Amino acid sequence: MKTEAPPRSAYPWYLASSSLWMAGMSLQGFLFTWLLVGILERPASEAGLARSLAEFPPLIVLLLGGVLGDRINGRSYLMVMHLCMSLPPLLIAMVFKLGLLSYWWVVLFGVLMASIQSLSDPARQAVLTRVTRIDVQRAITIMTISTSLVGLLGFYIGGQLENLGLGVVLLIQSSLFFAGLFAAQRLPHLPVATPTKRPSFAVGLKAVWRLKLIRNIVGLNFLSSLFNAGAYIIVIPYIVKDVYLGDAALFATVMIVFTIGSIGSNVVLLAFMPLAHPGRLFLVLQLTRIIILIWVWMQPSLWLFLLALVAWGTNMGITTTLVRTTVQELAPQAERAQILSILLLSFMVSSPISAILLGFLIEGTSPLTGLIPGMAMSLLIFAIGSWKSGLWQYRSEPSILDRA
Repeated sequence: MKTEAPPRSAYPWYLASSSLWMAGMSLQGFLFTWLLVGILERPASEAGLARSLAEFPPLIVLLLGGVLGDRINGRSYLMVMHLCMSLPPLLIAMVFKLGLLSYWWVVLFGVLMASIQSLSDPARQAVLTRVTRIDVQRAITIMTISTSLVGLLGFYIGGQLENLGLGVVLLIQSSLFFAGLFAAQRLPHLPVATPTKRPSFAVGLKAVWRLKLIRNIVGLNFLSSLFNAGAYIIVIPYIVKDVYLGDAALFATVMIVFTIGSIGSNVVLLAFMPLAHPGRLFLVLQLTRIIILIWVWMQPSLWLFLLALVAWGTNMGITTTLVRTTVQELAPQAERAQILSILLLSFMVSSPISAILLGFLIEGTSPLTGLIPGMAMSLLIFAIGSWKSGLWQYRSEPSILDRA
């Protein structure tokens, strides 16, 4: 059943809100890592443990975010999330000003930011189909391109940490989130889609299990995130610091070139959308990722290393978009936020696990060793995905996005 088309201004304001959010979160990804690695100079095992401690509590909050996203007016909910997200940077700025910044304050910073992110993400992604007039494949890809471009601003600001000072950078981060509140305020009224049904944790889990293809995509995405995304999050900072003897500016450059690859891939992907067989492309890209990881593992010169990260960003940018668009296409609107919360959970639960495992692995060997598990996992995903998941046979039908 088709619903009334949203106002033409809805999608641009949604992009503005999401872009400002992404700029703040890009800066957060930089700050959390560099506070541990570059400023406090903690070893890899402690940095991995800190990331795990910061990301385990939000896993529970993420499911709550799915429930709230299907129960509360979307516009009001996103406005509250922007306001809440602007507060933790101010807290850490005050702690730093008082000279009290420590390992555990950084962990708390990570917990607060990741928890609010977890509350916000399911609702933010679920309302996408309610504010756009185009098919969801292109809507998500355009959003990814726009938010990633603005996200580069966050990495750039992080790279200026030594010039601006930590306190100023944290104030800028808070301002980015707060500015997004006014963009969210301009969204149309987004009432609960099915007020007669009461969302719950069980509904999302049952829906994912009931819809076989969604279940398989979420499972393969978990495997992919376990050591591929984990390698980027915990291994790359130590490759920058220990192998290439880099500083905060080089680390920011690494994050920028990775994101440029992700943006470029989505620009190209947009030209071919809607895709008839997104699952096949997702599986083939697992094989190309093995080549990229071997490239980085061979410890090339700095410019070749940066080029490899562009390729890695391109690869992960496409696969992430394909997973999200396929799940959005298949998820019924009444359960969409809860299903998306499970998808996001598959991303997030893998990160703290891989952070611990890879942290101890590279501390006992070398940062480059942390890339090897990702090579094996990519091969496994291709084999399982091609053989049993149904992804290879799946044919996308954009028209199904209009169903209730």
